Amino acid sequence: MHKRIGAAVAGTAAAFLLVTACGGSNGYDQAGSVAPAAQQQDAAQSATAQPGSGYGYDSETSDDPSSGTDDGYAGGTDDSSDSGTTDAASDKKWPILSVVNDAKLGDILVDSKGRTLYRFDKDTDWPMVSNCTGECLKKWPAAKPVTKAQAEAAGLNPKLVSTYTRPDGTKQLSYNCWPVYWFAGDTKPGDTNGHGVGGTWWAMAANGKKANGGKPIR
Repeated sequence: MHKRIGAAVAGTAAAFLLVTACGGSNGYDQAGSVAPAAQQQDAAQSATAQPGSGYGYDSETSDDPSSGTDDGYAGGTDDSSDSGTTDAASDKKWPILSVVNDAKLGDILVDSKGRTLYRFDKDTDWPMVSNCTGECLKKWPAAKPVTKAQAEAAGLNPKLVSTYTRPDGTKQLSYNCWPVYWFAGDTKPGDTNGHGVGGTWWAMAANGKKANGGKPIR
């Protein structure tokens, strides 16, 4: 009798953990792959960071990023051809997603243009919900999704990566269950001007938590 009760409780707990990872259905990408649990292990050691392409913010933010125009960072679909972009001056590449060590923030996540990636306190990881919409997306465009295979190829833990479907149907990178953004106020690789803005925006640490423990650096 006790054995049967124990088995039932264990089975219920396991099912609960599976369903609630990243907030149930909102935490699954369209391919149906299981989203990462919020408490997964830290991302793998940093890939070597090299200076990448110029940002071109003037053109990228002239339109509402939710339209998915220009570099596709707001709601674009996975693009395996975007494995790294090149800067004419440096002629070097960034991986599609990687970790760099910032002198003040520690290991943080950057995209294929070397842009610091951020998370927003007003979002939720369970259920996974983005509360940056409309005008907010002009300053904080949604980061382009990447596949688990692309993340793993860049030396990151693929279990931390999933795709969030926004209310308008567009796709966004999520990391450790949090929707991910870049900041229009960052103008070159290495900028972290978005960290601490409004006391709600923080650079994404390699483990998916708030960089610097969610404390400002200036």
